[in-house]
Amino acid sequence: MKPLYLPLTVALALVTAVSAGPAVIECWMVEDAGGGRLTKKPAALLLRQGPGTPPPRPDLEPELYLKVHDPAGALQAAFRRYPSDTPAPHCELSSYVPLPASANWARGLTPEQSCPRSLDGTWLMVSMSSPIFSLSSLLRLQSEPQPEPQPEPALITLATAVLTVLTHTPTPRIQLGQDVLLDLNFAYMPPSSEAATSLAPGPPPFGLEWRRQHLGKGHLLLAATPGLGEQMPAAQEGAVAFAAWDDDEPWGPWTGNGTLQLPAVQPFQEGTYLATVHLPYLQGQVTLELAVQTRPSHGQTPWGTLCLSRPPPHPARLGAQRRGYPGGGRSLWTLPRGRRGPLPVCLSPPRAHQSTGLGSCLQVHFEGFKGEESTVRALITILGKPPSSLA
Repeated sequence: MKPLYLPLTVALALVTAVSAGPAVIECWMVEDAGGGRLTKKPAALLLRQGPGTPPPRPDLEPELYLKVHDPAGALQAAFRRYPSDTPAPHCELSSYVPLPASANWARGLTPEQSCPRSLDGTWLMVSMSSPIFSLSSLLRLQSEPQPEPQPEPALITLATAVLTVLTHTPTPRIQLGQDVLLDLNFAYMPPSSEAATSLAPGPPPFGLEWRRQHLGKGHLLLAATPGLGEQMPAAQEGAVAFAAWDDDEPWGPWTGNGTLQLPAVQPFQEGTYLATVHLPYLQGQVTLELAVQTRPSHGQTPWGTLCLSRPPPHPARLGAQRRGYPGGGRSLWTLPRGRRGPLPVCLSPPRAHQSTGLGSCLQVHFEGFKGEESTVRALITILGKPPSSLA
C-alpha cells in the first residue's frame, strides 16, 4: 500500500533539541486496586535537567520520579508551542505490557506471538491531555545494574521514551460540509541496541488505525500497514490518510505521520476518534473530539408563533433553537401586540429571558384572558459575534 499524500495544514517538527517548555511535568500513577477501584499516587517526569544532580523530590517515591531520556525529542517538542499561560496538561501513568496487536489486519507486524527478550523489563504508559495536544508515550525503565555499589539509594528512576503518539488537534471544530484534517504524528526509538540490530536497518513496519466511537463501540474508519502488502479493510466514509515514516535512517530515531482526512463532514461524524499506531508488540493511542458546527444565523429569525385556547396554569414558553454560538451570543425577543387576543406581558428580568448555547426561551403570561383563542407572535434576534473559527 502506497502512502497517501495529503496537503497538511497542521504539522509538527520532531527535533532532538528544543529549549522551550517545562522541565518537569506533574503526573498521577494510576493502578488497579481490585474490586473496580483505582489508586492514584503522585509522580513526575523530569524532561530537562540543568547542570548537576536532578532537583530533589522528597515527596515522591523514587520509582515514580522519572528522568526521561527522549531520543526523538517528541515529548519536549510537544511543549515547544505550549502557551505559558495555559494550565499544565493532565498527566497519568499506568503499567504497560508489550503484546501483539489483536486486530487481524495487523497480525503481519508480529509473525511470532511471543514477545522478544529485547522488550523485557518494566514499561509504563504516560498519557497527557490538554486543549493544546493529546499525547501517549511508552516509557521503558532502565534496569541495567550499577557498575559500583551506591552509598545511597537512587532518588530518581531513569526511563526512555520508546514510542510517542501525538496530536496537536485534540478538539478540532469544523464547519458542516467542509473537509477536516485530524493531525497525528509519532516517533520511535528502539528500546535497546539489541532490539535495533535484530531487525533490518531502517524504520520498522507499522500499522495505522483510525476509529470513531459510537454507542460504546469503535467503528473502524481506516486501517493501513504501509509496505507489508496485507489485505486491509476498506476505508469508510471517504477517509484517506498519510501513512508513512518521515525518514529512513538505519538505526533511528524515526518520526512518522498518520494524519486522517475526512471529506465534507456531516453531523453524524461528530464525536470521539481514536488514533492508534501499531509497532511490533507496541501500541500507542490518542483521543480526539471532533465537533461539527453549522454557521450561526445573523440578524432576525422568522416569527415564532404560540397559540393558546385556554389560560395556561403557568407562564407560557415560546422557544427557538440556535446553533453556532457555544457559550456566547444573546437572544433578544420582540413582542408586538398580537392581532388576536389580549396583549401578552413579558415577565420582568431576569426571569423574562432564558438563554443557553443551544436554544432561547421567552416566558409570557396573559392578562384579561376571556377564553378565546390567543396568538403570540415573537421575533428573535441573535446578538453577538460567532466564534472566530466560524466567522
